[in-house]
Amino acid sequence: MRVVAIINPISGAGCRDRLGELFRAMAAAGWRVDRWVTRRAGQAGPWARRAAAGRADAALAVGGDGTVCEIAGGLAGTDCPMLIWPVGTENLVAKSLGFRADPEHTLATVRAGNRSVIDLGTANGRSFVVVAGVGFDAEVVERLTRLRVGHITHLTYAGPLWRTFWEHRWPDLEVTADTPEGPRAWRGRGMVFVGNMSRYSLGLQVVRDAVPDDGLLDVVAMGCRNHLQLIGHSLRTLARRHIKHPDVWHARVTRVRIAAQRKVPVEIDGEFAGHLPLDIAVQPRALHLLIPAT
Repeated sequence: MRVVAIINPISGAGCRDRLGELFRAMAAAGWRVDRWVTRRAGQAGPWARRAAAGRADAALAVGGDGTVCEIAGGLAGTDCPMLIWPVGTENLVAKSLGFRADPEHTLATVRAGNRSVIDLGTANGRSFVVVAGVGFDAEVVERLTRLRVGHITHLTYAGPLWRTFWEHRWPDLEVTADTPEGPRAWRGRGMVFVGNMSRYSLGLQVVRDAVPDDGLLDVVAMGCRNHLQLIGHSLRTLARRHIKHPDVWHARVTRVRIAAQRKVPVEIDGEFAGHLPLDIAVQPRALHLLIPAT
């Protein structure tokens, strides 16, 4: 058994103290563990591709959502499975799939060998596992990125979230999509989410009905012009009753384009990813995973 651990040394602040314990346990089991430590953004993806080409039995992503997405993109289309040791702040992907930063949990996952194959999304050429967001949430992430110095916590989001709540100007968005039933479109002021999995920040199921292995992505567009409507959408999302609301447009798509007449930020799996326009497509059954038994 050969495991390649691709490690982002600046992602997150915790859950690293037991990583050495994991590597020692793997070595004691007779497994070969290669530890590759990234030095810059964008390095993890090519290294994952290299691990797959070198016939690694698994690639272990040690990092937050940005690192995980890079590695997922590098492994896309190969049969090398990924597993995750989450050390980021939100860890959307790891929580959605059931991974924990625990040596016994990770060892049991590898030993069990339970494989799953899921879809990936591609947004402007960048892979994502969970969700891409346009509008309000992306502006929060953009503000956080500009302010970020070192590790962040959930508390770090408070300032950007508060400022965005009061200063956000709802953009007029144009959404055009290809669905199995034909083309569809939506236009309005608000925010848009394109999901491969249902879970979002803080466990909210914004893209409630998304299924990661159905060959489709789910689009949820929320019409919104003011604070009252935003609060209403938030409460209905907490109750998982938002999809059927008259101000919400939902479609299952193979491809979607989102555009605007002004500069509108984009986030991909919790990472700032530039501005519109955004072209998104599904990659069916692109990523192999070793998944926890739970």
